[in-house]
Amino acid sequence: MGFVIGFAPWILFWVLVGNAGFLTAVLVAFALTIAGQVFQRWRGEPFRSLEVGSIVVFVLLVIAALTLDDDVLERWLQPLSNLGLFLIALGGVLLGRPFVREYAEDSVDAKTATTDGFRYITNAMTWMWVAAFGAMTLLSIIPPLVDGDATIKDDGDALSIICYWVAPFTLLGIAGVVSSVFPNWFETRSVEVSARDAGAETIVGQPSPAPDTTDGLAITAPSSSRHDESFGVQLTGAEPGVRVEIDVSGTDLFGRRWRAQAAFTSTADGTVDVARDVPIEGDWSVADPDAPLWAMRPNISESTAPDLFVPPVGPWHLTIEATSTGRSARRTVSRFPSEVGVDVRELQIGGRVALLATPGGTAPDAGWPAVACFGGSEGGVDSQRATIATLASNGFAALAYSWVDESTAHAEAPLAQIPLERFADAVATLTSLPGIDRARITAMGISRGAEGLLAAATVTQLPVSGLVLISPSSVSWQAIGPDGEIPDTPTWTSGGQDVPWAPLPTGSLMPQLIHNAWRVHRDIAHGRPSLLKLHDAYAAGLDELGPITSSPARLRSEVIDVPLLCISGTDDHLWPSERMADELLAARNHPLDQHVRLENAGHLIRLGMFPGTAQWSAGIAFGGTAAGQGQGQRAATTAVLGFLSGVFV
Repeated sequence: MGFVIGFAPWILFWVLVGNAGFLTAVLVAFALTIAGQVFQRWRGEPFRSLEVGSIVVFVLLVIAALTLDDDVLERWLQPLSNLGLFLIALGGVLLGRPFVREYAEDSVDAKTATTDGFRYITNAMTWMWVAAFGAMTLLSIIPPLVDGDATIKDDGDALSIICYWVAPFTLLGIAGVVSSVFPNWFETRSVEVSARDAGAETIVGQPSPAPDTTDGLAITAPSSSRHDESFGVQLTGAEPGVRVEIDVSGTDLFGRRWRAQAAFTSTADGTVDVARDVPIEGDWSVADPDAPLWAMRPNISESTAPDLFVPPVGPWHLTIEATSTGRSARRTVSRFPSEVGVDVRELQIGGRVALLATPGGTAPDAGWPAVACFGGSEGGVDSQRATIATLASNGFAALAYSWVDESTAHAEAPLAQIPLERFADAVATLTSLPGIDRARITAMGISRGAEGLLAAATVTQLPVSGLVLISPSSVSWQAIGPDGEIPDTPTWTSGGQDVPWAPLPTGSLMPQLIHNAWRVHRDIAHGRPSLLKLHDAYAAGLDELGPITSSPARLRSEVIDVPLLCISGTDDHLWPSERMADELLAARNHPLDQHVRLENAGHLIRLGMFPGTAQWSAGIAFGGTAAGQGQGQRAATTAVLGFLSGVFV
């Protein structure tokens, strides 16, 4: 209603100005403007920039109609009125009161109206109107400049008809159509994008291993190995200098098939070794024993987009096939999350589920060194099963604990006002368990879990000997929910009080969101994901903070007196973890601090070797190339195990 009232005087003016006297047209439009304002005040509506600006412009047009000759008005009244609209719209934007936002606020709730995305869209739509009004002004100036006799009442002059009426009002109509159609179009398409990410997947058991075969070729590979151990495939029996093709495949937790293929030229002794030989073509292009694993791609023959690789809870069966000049071989091997004897059991910490993994055998007299593990915003403890299994296989007891609230039936749980005491309680519980050496405790956090762990360590003295921060943050961020940032809400609390937070300007993501909405049908048809790179928003948030050292939202890493190991990928698409790790360590001067930068790795850095393609989940891009992920996973595992051992010396 408000939008109609705001433009109604202008619509009436345009109708009258070509069919009645100029003074009449301006006075009637001005009267309608005043009447609209009286009606708006009666309804309790606020003043809006378009309406107030219209009063000013129509006052000036009344003065012009009273003082200028009709022959001047016939040529210049239309350009002057268009210029007035242009200045109204431009002035509103420059003063921080874009008129589209003022009207759009009536159709959304108060929280939505304060979001950065809403501000971005309404600001962009107002700029569209500014451009339209500016173009209308320029077009309507052409007739009096080119033809001194041109008037808005010419009905036989093509220049006057086109530039005074047809072209300007065509632009006005286009702007009006976009304003009315875009919100519903964007909302509908965005729902389609979100629906692709919301589908629940069903856990599927591993298929029975295929029987091994040998027909001229022989495959050598570890029949049983852990995820954190080197893989390696060797082939013998080929003719010298011929093409040899190797295919490695397996299925993930949800039954999706993953596969990597490469072709080699056999050596003079008829062998191929993936750790030694560079493929001539295929899914990887370097000599690397783990390449057949990190280069695996998901099956995308269906119209559903692939997603991140999730390993099976138990053994992961891999089928290796080789062919060359009529010869072939097939072998099935298994990768395991942990060493035989590792025990994983469920605990309750403050009414929340946790998992404890302990090494096989009897605990040492002093107990096992232990690690408290905190995952990211995905929540739950299942995402940390492989991590704690790897740590337990290397002699560390490991506790996985979820600091995230449980999801509701209809939406993901928001990351809002999470008590930092949860991190402290988990560490305290770990130190009290039997078989644990309380003098050798460390803690590890990933992504938002690293943010929470570090924040907890800055407000309380955690009984740890070191902290491992994977893809860390240097600030405490604004709360987020399924629909973006939550206005005026922190992610963390301490002692019941809000922890100062940095705003997350999600408006910077709107170009990506519009692009994804525009392409969603093509993405669905081709089985492509519609990905969102959150890096832009977090980087913009850091930039808006100014000098990081003076921000209340900064996590004061200098007050933590134990060493930090920061691990970040240089191709992180979720947030600028490399930059934030540098900021954390720049404030400190601990001799054992480390920052391990993983070239071409993304946000999700796991301990163990897993496929490095499809680095995204729920439509959120993690970044990283397959090779970067593979090499990064190996380097991160080595760095973490080395750091954990070193801090106890």
